[in-house]
Amino acid sequence: MSKLKTNQPLVSVIMPMFNAVEFVAETIRSIQNQTYPNWELIIIDDYSTDASRALAKKIAKQDNRISVFRNGKHRGVSGAANLALAKAKGQFVARMDADDLSSPDRLAKQVRFLQKHKQVVAVGSQCYLIDKHGQKTGTKTFPLDFESVKNMMFYSIPLQQPSLMVNRNLLPSNFVWYRENYQTAEEVELLFKFFKYGEVVNLPDYLLSYRIHGNNISLRHPKSTFFLTFKTRWLAVWHFGYKPTVKGIFITLAQAAVVFILPEPWIFPLYAFLRGFRKRKWPSITVTWPNWSWQTS
Repeated sequence: MSKLKTNQPLVSVIMPMFNAVEFVAETIRSIQNQTYPNWELIIIDDYSTDASRALAKKIAKQDNRISVFRNGKHRGVSGAANLALAKAKGQFVARMDADDLSSPDRLAKQVRFLQKHKQVVAVGSQCYLIDKHGQKTGTKTFPLDFESVKNMMFYSIPLQQPSLMVNRNLLPSNFVWYRENYQTAEEVELLFKFFKYGEVVNLPDYLLSYRIHGNNISLRHPKSTFFLTFKTRWLAVWHFGYKPTVKGIFITLAQAAVVFILPEPWIFPLYAFLRGFRKRKWPSITVTWPNWSWQTS
């Protein structure tokens, strides 16, 4: 497929990929099916050991809007994302993960919103939860306005990273995106950095289907993920001048005490319950873990 001639700004969709052969073709199709015409998809294979890269390259041969590159070693999500960003040409950058799905109108709605709201540097969306088979199992909701997003940052994640779109025109040319030794907390530090340059908000629309399948990076070791995020929040106070609310301080300290005490397999089910992963018309939400499953009735 050839690139369309259009006056609409280019959107660079960046997608780190590691051992995602089971899902990546469907993920790529969700970008190809966008109603917004002017996009490029930059896939960075982070030294996969399965057939992810071969499959992505096969699809890319038939669509020149898609480029596939490979890291010389496994660098993690941050390293792969930074390489993709170095190759991105668009005014707008959209994050995507290799196992999630974007709704067909995602890019169109986010570009339109950023063009209309010049003070917004980054926008996310609400998310459906899906299982490994792509079946909807629930929803994950996020605050809409900047003040709520900013306050929530100190005790919970207020924006799903693969729903993120950024207006690069509001960032300095030397802006440092992801710190490579901050795996699983890279998006937390990034959002704190964005606050200096504009507002961060979410659309009310459900534009991303977030897949929970037991091998999600952030779910493999929830204790280490939490405490790295906890550290990042406090560093933001000292390095970025972030001012947490009293509520935020109380909640995050309480969370730290609970996470420290609880056995690791209990952490995600408790988080999902407290975070309000809500059912819609489906009978239950089931989260699968290697040795257990959790279900709400």
